[in-house]
Amino acid sequence: MSGNERQLLDAARRGDREAMEALFRLYVDRSVSLAYLIIRDWAAAEDAVQEAFIRAFRSLHTIRDDGSFGPWFTKIVVNRARTAVQRRRYTLPMAAAEGMAAGCCTPEEAALRQEGRDTLWEAVMALDQKYRLPIQLKYLAELSEAETASVLGLPLSTVKSRLYVARQQLKKALSGATGGLF
Repeated sequence: MSGNERQLLDAARRGDREAMEALFRLYVDRSVSLAYLIIRDWAAAEDAVQEAFIRAFRSLHTIRDDGSFGPWFTKIVVNRARTAVQRRRYTLPMAAAEGMAAGCCTPEEAALRQEGRDTLWEAVMALDQKYRLPIQLKYLAELSEAETASVLGLPLSTVKSRLYVARQQLKKALSGATGGLF
């Protein structure tokens, strides 16, 4: 944890609203994106993150002195998102990677890149949740394997195993979808 984040956390624990607002600004965008990956509904993801911040700010005293706000808060976000999924069924938006192909040289290249991202997205979303969440946390939320383990409440060895299995399943799914390019 950076020194600045430590200072913000300490100030927020003392009830400093500006510090809480700074922590909010630091984590809100990443957290909504992560919740969206789990819930697959933007408004519900925003709601889950709002609930997560409320819970987090009420529970700041429970963070260990050597603990980091980021992984602790990410775990709360994941749990709130999982709860939202259990409450309702959401459908996968087909335009999940909309706009990502901007900047390509030709429309044909842009279409091919988008098709590849869509194929990868669909393969990730087809994984069982116990394999999908570690992939999303590690590669999309850019958490370390240790942080992923902490967020999911699993041993590091289990996370590594699930990541390996997920990558193998993705490799198999994508090699069939792309004619063996992967």
